[in-house]
Amino acid sequence: MIVAALFLTVALAAEPEPPPRTELCLAHMDAMIAEAQRETGMVAGPSWFIRSWWAARLPEVGMPATWSEEQRRALGVSMPERKAADPDGYRAELQACVAEAIDGGALP
Repeated sequence: MIVAALFLTVALAAEPEPPPRTELCLAHMDAMIAEAQRETGMVAGPSWFIRSWWAARLPEVGMPATWSEEQRRALGVSMPERKAADPDGYRAELQACVAEAIDGGALP
């Protein structure tokens, strides 16, 4: 019993912390735009507005919550893997990010 509890504690501690919402949503938008470009060669205008809306919400450089370029690249690279691992969860995250931006006034 103690071994199982210790294992669970170690397993939970080893799980990476989820990315900040702004970083995650920006990565979703970048992945969506890249996928659209690959598939059709075109990206709908609203996608760029929504991406810009999220980019404008990143913390300023030097603030405690600011992610490094390496962290952003790693998150971006992980997006196809995240999508493959949990397509429904990925789609729900993306839709929530888009809805939040639209509700926040991302579209002119």
